[in-house]
Amino acid sequence: MMTNAPLIQSVSDTALAVAYARALESDRPDALFQDPFAHLLAGEQGKAIYQQLQGDRSIGWFVSTRTAVLDDWILQEIKHHGVDTVLNLAAGLDTRPYRMALPPHLRWVEADLPPILAYKQEKLAQAQPTCRLEQIPTDLTNGFQRRHLLAQVNARASRVLVITEGILVYLAPGQVGELAADLHTQPTITSWFSDLVSPLSVKVARLRMSQESIAREVQLLFAPDNPSHFFNPYGWQVQESRSLWHEARRLNREVFLGKLARWLPPLKISVVRLHLLPRIYCPNSSRA
Repeated sequence: MMTNAPLIQSVSDTALAVAYARALESDRPDALFQDPFAHLLAGEQGKAIYQQLQGDRSIGWFVSTRTAVLDDWILQEIKHHGVDTVLNLAAGLDTRPYRMALPPHLRWVEADLPPILAYKQEKLAQAQPTCRLEQIPTDLTNGFQRRHLLAQVNARASRVLVITEGILVYLAPGQVGELAADLHTQPTITSWFSDLVSPLSVKVARLRMSQESIAREVQLLFAPDNPSHFFNPYGWQVQESRSLWHEARRLNREVFLGKLARWLPPLKISVVRLHLLPRIYCPNSSRA
């Protein structure tokens, strides 16, 4: 008996579609990056989810652009700011520690739910990371697990870069605030890269998901109207923000809607570089 159940049953399923988007980008003659593991990780389910999302028009440009920008930022941070540890929270099926030319001494820590890490370990069993890779099963929404993870990472690091790529939008504002405060308490964590979406962009995405029954169980929650106002009380400042609409045009990945969205701030989708606030007291953080 056939059903109309959406292919996306959880946030974890979106990682398959993202991997397929990276695979398609890698297949292009003008690819922005090469991910030789993406097809393997995406599988047929990733392809099916991508097609259900009408990925070429919706997430393909977004994944390619976001990945390319963050790749560049990560390499800059490692080279110029003395980062010895990268902590990728809710890492999903990201393959940067396998596909990027990273310093062999760099410590790269991936944290995600046990089933995701187990799937990834199985698929990449024959692959060799280019740096020192650790994978730690963690539920990011569990405060005890999250703080235990951060303490583990902090204990053996001098300068840590945190990445939250593609996950904050699925967390409630209170959960993001708790995460920001926890990151701020760790003395070695000095920089944080993430992607953010505006309130109107989330409303548009919710409407489309509802109309097309794409992902009934997946909720889009975090969409700060002013990222600086949100993160500053937790001890973080937005040092740099890049519109992915503008970056997509620069990188020749612009879709039709992008021509309009570039000039409509309410539809902003961006990547942000967060650094610690240069002040002693932050009211919502325990670091003083």
